[in-house]
Amino acid sequence: MLTATTCPLSWWITGVYGPHDDDAKLRFLNEMRALQQLTSDRWLLIGDFNLILQAEDKSNDNLNRRLMGAFRRAVDDMELKELCLKGRKYTWSNNRVQTRIDRAFCTTEWELMLPNCQLQAVSSLVSDHAPLVLSGDHARQTYRGFRFEFFWPKLPGEGPKGRPEGG
Repeated sequence: MLTATTCPLSWWITGVYGPHDDDAKLRFLNEMRALQQLTSDRWLLIGDFNLILQAEDKSNDNLNRRLMGAFRRAVDDMELKELCLKGRKYTWSNNRVQTRIDRAFCTTEWELMLPNCQLQAVSSLVSDHAPLVLSGDHARQTYRGFRFEFFWPKLPGEGPKGRPEGG
């Protein structure tokens, strides 16, 4: 469970790495349903589900429609909303097939807590997955350090001990 630093709200995050075996995928979906009972109303699931929701999530026609339907039913049963992905259509590739198997889902209450968050898929040189970056709606202030501007000493005004400077 995480606590937000900008407000006194707590929320749950579950990192997902779904199995490759088809039979294990069905057990995995049931495990997610059971896990939901342990979390709060503000819940985020993010990671590699190793499942697709629809045919458009894969670059070829080799589809397991039974697993696609089971995944959609699980998401619907848990009343989860998928976060919109920016940056690319697919998140995994083996240089022959591309799929979108990395995703983020949230509850309505989590989305209301962070309504303007963005999910971005970025490139990776070391993985066949595109890492997902989730950013909130609060802009972070970054300290850029002190910078001395060379025109400052030339400005008119009082210097140390009240003496006029500049000019």
